[in-house]
Amino acid sequence: MLFFRLQAVVFFLLFSFISIAQKDATMVIKIDNPGFEGTPQFSARYISGWIDCGKFRFAKESPVDLQPGFFDVVMAPYKGRSYLGMVARDNESWESVTQLLRKPLQPNQCYTFSAHLAASPTYKSNARGEGIAVEEARANDVDLEFIHHTTPIVLRIWGTKDQCSPAELLAESPIITNNEWEKYDFRFEPKEEMNFIMLEAFYKTPSPFPDNGHILIDELSDIVAIPCSMDPPIVDIVTPKKSGETEKTTYQVKAKLQNVFNKDDIDFMLNNKRYSDFDFDIASGEITAEIPLKKGINKIDIKGSNPEGQRTASASIRQMKESKVIVELPAKSKEDNTVAVQVDKKEELTLEGVKRIDLRKNQKLEIKNLSFNKDVYEIEDTHEKTLLRIVDFLKVHKDITIEIGGHTNKNCADKYCLLLSEKRAQSVASFLIEKGIAQKQLLAKGYGRTQLIINSGKEYANRKNQRVEIKIIDLGS
Repeated sequence: MLFFRLQAVVFFLLFSFISIAQKDATMVIKIDNPGFEGTPQFSARYISGWIDCGKFRFAKESPVDLQPGFFDVVMAPYKGRSYLGMVARDNESWESVTQLLRKPLQPNQCYTFSAHLAASPTYKSNARGEGIAVEEARANDVDLEFIHHTTPIVLRIWGTKDQCSPAELLAESPIITNNEWEKYDFRFEPKEEMNFIMLEAFYKTPSPFPDNGHILIDELSDIVAIPCSMDPPIVDIVTPKKSGETEKTTYQVKAKLQNVFNKDDIDFMLNNKRYSDFDFDIASGEITAEIPLKKGINKIDIKGSNPEGQRTASASIRQMKESKVIVELPAKSKEDNTVAVQVDKKEELTLEGVKRIDLRKNQKLEIKNLSFNKDVYEIEDTHEKTLLRIVDFLKVHKDITIEIGGHTNKNCADKYCLLLSEKRAQSVASFLIEKGIAQKQLLAKGYGRTQLIINSGKEYANRKNQRVEIKIIDLGS
């Protein structure tokens, strides 16, 4: 009898262990107040479930906002009656919120998480006493009343051990430019145990400097644990199974994917063209899409990918309804025997926005989105996109010769400024040559601090002066 009791205890403990292991493998961490519900207000000092980190990190700045209705933000919530609005500022401060998780994030465990993000066309606040915009206004003798936080920025997701102290960057969104709500999926794998999750607005633009921007956040998902290594994807189209027919002009497609946890890893093709207007539930792996149908056969291909491989499932829908289109054309004039043909013209190359036909000898052009930090002359990754456009132009117009002119701010000795400006000019010229531009098309020259754009020692003036310019030397024939 004792033996059977011991056996029962062993089976119970084994079953409990298996149940716990299975539960951990599909662990879901619920987020409190995922839609930032509350009474819309600017400088919201209390948001249920969330702590504002601004008062700890940037004590002089105001708290985050519960939108809509303030600073000219009128976008309707994705769900509920409110959503979070956070700004980044050009005085090198930014807003963030944090939440204590119901269960800590575990090291070497992978998770998925999603958020609905957007940007408003307007986000206007009263001008403050510092920052690049303020310095620029003063330099131009302009009375600045408002600051427009409209430069696109990103959402950064941090894991923290303490409330508002960033410990590990878990994920970062692309630059948010959409003016309607879009769902963004994230995947992260903490290296250490994290007790809090922190959402942070942060500037990240082609410019190397801080800027005034904002981000809107609504309807967060749960945090779902997923396997870090997995089998290849499994893709199954639920409706239509293999083929279907309908007289409607739209059709709801449903599919189920396994071992795929990010919408970016799904290719939904409709009639051999990418179709992005579909919903994907990370936790369940379910896809739903209301697709438009053309007359006849409509082909659907859904491909899921992960590091272990790819799988594709296909189906087709036949749209049966006859559709008639009546077009009335005006009577053709006897003199008009021509037929208008629309030609898809390739976008004309320009040199910093100026067409070849408008260039003049000795004309100077500032290279946009290219300036240097103090005492720096190396080309950074953020500069390359700008310089590659110059490469494309010069490769087409091989008869043009340009001077690359380097410049500095006023806060250095003449000899040092001249040397630094020459190195800046040579860095740009060397980059262009490495990308295939003939050396005979380029001259590099340093001007030191002799050609200041703004003659002041303010931060904004320094950044404007630490630049490289193009001068047209020869336009050829």
